[in-house]
Amino acid sequence: MSTLSKKQIQLEAEIEKSRFEKDWVNLSNLIKKYNKLNIDHHEPLELLIKVEKSLSESNYNEALETLNKAYATSPDSQEVLAYLGIVEYEKNDIAKALGFLNKVSVNQFISVSNQRRIGLLIQAFTIKGKCYENQGNSVEALSAYQAVIDVTFKYYKNFKLIDKQTKLYFEESLIRVAIIQKYFGNIQISIKHLRNCLSSQIGLSKNTFRISLTTLAHLLLRNVSSSSYIPALDSSSDSTTTYSGIHPSKQFYIPNDEVEEGTLALLYAEALISQQQQQQQQQQQQLQYQQQQQQLSTPSSNTPSNTNATQSNPTSPNIIPTISSVLHHHHHANGKSNDMVLSASGVNHHMNSHQIHNQFIESEDPCLIYDDICLGYSRREQYYPIVETFEKSLVLDFNDPHKWIQLALSLYSAGKYKRSLFIIEECLSKTPKNITLLLLASKICINHLNQITKAVLFAKQALSNIDLDDTASLSKAYLLMGIAYGKKAIECKSSHEKIQNQELALSSLKNAYEIDPYDYRNSYHLSLIYADFRDTPMALKYIHESLKLNPHDSSCWSLLTLLLSSNKNYELAYRTCNHALTQSPTNIELLLIKAKLELALDDGSQALITYKSVFQYLVSKALTSNEDFDDSVSLPRNRNQSGPSSVVSFDLRSGTTAGDSRSHRSNTISAVDMDSAMRDFEDSPTSPKDILRTTTNSTNNISSKEVHRNISLWLSLAEAFTQQRMFKDAAQCLAQAESIDSDSADVYYHQGYLMETQDLTTKAISLYQKALTIDSSHTNSLIRLALHYFRENDLLLAENNLTAILRSNDPASHLAWFQLGLVLKSKGEIERSSDCFKKAIELDSTSPLIPYYQISRIAN
Repeated sequence: MSTLSKKQIQLEAEIEKSRFEKDWVNLSNLIKKYNKLNIDHHEPLELLIKVEKSLSESNYNEALETLNKAYATSPDSQEVLAYLGIVEYEKNDIAKALGFLNKVSVNQFISVSNQRRIGLLIQAFTIKGKCYENQGNSVEALSAYQAVIDVTFKYYKNFKLIDKQTKLYFEESLIRVAIIQKYFGNIQISIKHLRNCLSSQIGLSKNTFRISLTTLAHLLLRNVSSSSYIPALDSSSDSTTTYSGIHPSKQFYIPNDEVEEGTLALLYAEALISQQQQQQQQQQQQLQYQQQQQQLSTPSSNTPSNTNATQSNPTSPNIIPTISSVLHHHHHANGKSNDMVLSASGVNHHMNSHQIHNQFIESEDPCLIYDDICLGYSRREQYYPIVETFEKSLVLDFNDPHKWIQLALSLYSAGKYKRSLFIIEECLSKTPKNITLLLLASKICINHLNQITKAVLFAKQALSNIDLDDTASLSKAYLLMGIAYGKKAIECKSSHEKIQNQELALSSLKNAYEIDPYDYRNSYHLSLIYADFRDTPMALKYIHESLKLNPHDSSCWSLLTLLLSSNKNYELAYRTCNHALTQSPTNIELLLIKAKLELALDDGSQALITYKSVFQYLVSKALTSNEDFDDSVSLPRNRNQSGPSSVVSFDLRSGTTAGDSRSHRSNTISAVDMDSAMRDFEDSPTSPKDILRTTTNSTNNISSKEVHRNISLWLSLAEAFTQQRMFKDAAQCLAQAESIDSDSADVYYHQGYLMETQDLTTKAISLYQKALTIDSSHTNSLIRLALHYFRENDLLLAENNLTAILRSNDPASHLAWFQLGLVLKSKGEIERSSDCFKKAIELDSTSPLIPYYQISRIAN
């Protein structure tokens, strides 16, 4: 080899090394030496070096001017074509960029291969893919990105040797391939590609690794069903083998399904974000500490301003930054860190928002990770972690109203109703015309917090902002207002206020029904308010309409059963209740109504069997209630909807269910039947004593609704035992009810009634009075005391008690009217007593076995 050729080879190697390292000073000297050799080179070397220097300074105009000169002298130069495409892309001329990049050939480019040229080729084809995506040509874009991957795997055996800028382009191509495959509907191919990226030895940067995890999780949670999910180690789409738990040979965990794999991937990504935030906080603290040290080291003057500054900036390095400072620092860190961008150029401003490229930009937002984490947790009905997740996401974007609303909804789902309402009210202070939030706030106040006045205000505020065309929201607002007024009427102590609120409820519910007569909830609550007015025919009309629209709602069947019992048609009511229990066999309201009907039909043994089944459901935690379904999605509002449990198959006039011609007949209870029932009851593994012990131990861990439910159950059972004169068993049930809630007026009333039944009048009076100290308007206790005064011939006191009941507490109590008639008759006021007896008969003809106020009044 000649001396000249050795110098040329050595000089070209030094030039190539300096170009790779961007050592422009050394390159200037090397080019001078190279030009002295008078070598004819097919590449315009000096112009290309000038272009590279201009690009490093982001001077695209100068780079383009130089490239045009180079292109004029060497139009076939692969490097010139590649740089022209890159510069035109940066100048947002996609058509020209593609024109140059399409002339770049992989085979020609790598004929002279070195690390710098391979990096330039990868950059050119990555930008080529972006250009095709911008034009909507996803097929060519996929081909360009795949070429990047093929070149990288071919020429880089050790990925640690890839320079940082080239690696960013390569990683972007990896992600883009997965997203384009998703765009084509090849979900499984996209998932497999992402899994390979995450499991390979490429050594992705933290940001790309996080984006790969979030993209994979997004696909799994939003695009994959349980039936189409392919486990991580199952490479065959036709394989039916399920991998879960710990792999026996490789000792690593395999997710069970798409939700678990997606959630685990998101939690890993979230851990990376948390780690990055901690690093940023540490950097912020170190920066603050250094600034404070500098302030302390400088000579301080005696001015008040310097003194205050010193006092307001402690010298401790353990300074906790505020949320705003963390957010501010996080924003700037994202803008400056090379690890937080996938493109070294960072130019994405010219991408159309409707292109696929935007999906990748969106996936870079760390906040979106928390949305998908919440989706995964919600699939598992784990609402407390959702609350924690949204609280973490607020650190990244504290002023995002969407996240505050999501936090309120997650608190609502987790049963934290007070906190949820507080956040909703804060959101409404910023957006007072948000109809959805107003209706939700009203619903929370009605169903969970019993803040009826506030519920009415929210509903009225919603009505004032709803457009007349939005019939669904109008109907919902009137429905909420009607339910609120109905519940408010129950709580009123004054008869006048009670009637006034009932009329307001009726007016609101009529408006809701007129707007949307196909919503079964409007018909149901309208029937319920007519039942409060004791207008049984109208109540039956609307409850039939409600059942035609939704024959599966247990609340509707409960109300229908009570309406039939108010007409003293116990046989038909019993068959109706049995039919309802065929579709809701564990519903406590229906079971208690059934037991009451059996007692009314003098079938005490069957009533005890019914209570036994209730206890069994209670112990097995299978007992349900109408109020458990306040958040269920309503069925499609179809007037013609029918099904196996529809009212079409249940003829109320005949009182039979399709396929069952038997009817309940009341029989006299024999001693044998009663003894048999009690033996079954007491010998059962779920006997009352065992259940008492079980419920006592768990009372502290159950909700207030469940406490009320359990008390109602024990009181109903005690009433059944008392009616059958089984006083010892009744006393045990009442003792259990008292252990659950020692401040219940109902418990003391039933204890007093048990004493009175055993002729222990003094104890009974004491217990009635104790009930009244807890609830001065307790109607049953007042009636029993009035009856006692009547027997003691204290007619004035008896009349005062009964008059107080009818004027304020319960004007629809037929027992109070009847007792008042007896008192007035004893006083010789025959005409007034006759009016009282007529009123008692009228009310008794519409009086249900269980008061209507115990029926569910929830806004579902």
